[in-house]
Amino acid sequence: MPTAYKHPKNEGELLPTLDEIVATEKPNGIPKEAAWIWGQDDEIGRLNLLTPEHIRSVLAAEGKHGLVSSLNWDITMPKKPGFGRQAFDRQMVTHPEFIVNDDVIHMNTQSGSQLDGFRHFAHQSSGLFYNKLNQDEVAGGSSHRCGIQAASQHGIVGRGVLLDYARWAEEVGKQTYNAFEYQPISLEELLKVAAWENITFEKGDILLVRTGWMQQYNKSLAANDEEKLAIVASEHPLSIGLDACDEKLREWLHDQYFSVVGGDQPAFEAWPPRSMPTLHEYLLSCWGVLIGEMLDLENLSVQCKKTGKYSFVFTSAPLNIPGGVASLANALCIL
Repeated sequence: MPTAYKHPKNEGELLPTLDEIVATEKPNGIPKEAAWIWGQDDEIGRLNLLTPEHIRSVLAAEGKHGLVSSLNWDITMPKKPGFGRQAFDRQMVTHPEFIVNDDVIHMNTQSGSQLDGFRHFAHQSSGLFYNKLNQDEVAGGSSHRCGIQAASQHGIVGRGVLLDYARWAEEVGKQTYNAFEYQPISLEELLKVAAWENITFEKGDILLVRTGWMQQYNKSLAANDEEKLAIVASEHPLSIGLDACDEKLREWLHDQYFSVVGGDQPAFEAWPPRSMPTLHEYLLSCWGVLIGEMLDLENLSVQCKKTGKYSFVFTSAPLNIPGGVASLANALCIL
């Protein structure tokens, strides 16, 4: 490993390592990796780390340049979403008596810049979502438990860190790759990027990884490259992302206690998965970590390079949808 990392556990805090979680005896049917440590009624997972004290500390330390970067891609993008999802559709409605206009939109909340919520992806072998939520409870509409409204009502404000893998690969690693192929990114590579940026991680960080996927999409769209755009629009798209097969990476993602993770690609992890459970199962169902996907990190990358600073204030206001599966990202970064 190019740099060491520490588990951010302070004396008296209930922050077990993944090894400790796996070693803990659990009732039958509960995933061995399940870190449901915030109580049986918890609905926000690691957003619990974003306490008022934590937020005050982040606001005092970050945002020195006053630069704002939106992570919200053009809502019409991608033109043809993958995984068979509905594309964005907008209709303008004009009032019959006054010069007044309204918008009516129809879309899948996970077709573009998004936050995957805890009702999105279950731990497949157990059938459980976060904190013992099951599909009957989700599909039956008997409760709104662990819906995206819980994250909305809490709000997301914390310290964001950008690992600009795409820029590092180009400028330091001298690597070229196709972001529309299965391209797994290892922990070793991520730690090299962090060392290059002089980034150290803190408990509760929002981890953002720029892979270059969105940059490649924008170029493909401008060139009308139908072959590459068809890969994105497929029901089974191929994509660069974090390596779910890397056991050390899984351990690191757990033990660093990130409150949210995200990237500029469709699935955060390299897709399609080559192992089970997937990172989605670990992050969402077992650990209570929201996942951001297709976040627009292009301007943020430019600002971070310009300032030489790769940490910032991250904010997101998820949609307040009772029982919602996911949300538009509604995310901003302040450097």
